[in-house]
Amino acid sequence: MYAPTPAPHIGFMEWWVAAEKLTENPWFTTFIIIILVDLATGFLKGFFKSSNERVNSTTGRQGLIKHTVIAGIAVIFYPLVDCWGLANYANLFLMFFIGQYGISIVENLGIMGIPLPNWITDNLEKLRNRSDKN
Repeated sequence: MYAPTPAPHIGFMEWWVAAEKLTENPWFTTFIIIILVDLATGFLKGFFKSSNERVNSTTGRQGLIKHTVIAGIAVIFYPLVDCWGLANYANLFLMFFIGQYGISIVENLGIMGIPLPNWITDNLEKLRNRSDKN
């Protein structure tokens, strides 16, 4: 007679061991670094004369909360997904956000007036609209 195998039990200790491995994951390290760079460039762009945006504590707080929630989701759920044996899908999640934050960083640099190649400014809507006005 066939006995079904029980579903894998994932307890706190398994999650904790997987969470400790996060610092060894280059995708996660890149994810955290790029979030910090996006926060810094988002804050600094308000100080540049070429920017039509100014430093605003409400906008800064909203951005900080948004970034913290996204990083928190990654910190909580990545180890869980890793315990399920699906770490590659969790890495795809991180790669997607690395790309999104990379676009945001490039937009922030363009808003600050830092020269960027035309093929970048032509493909990013915020920078294209800005160059059309000038």
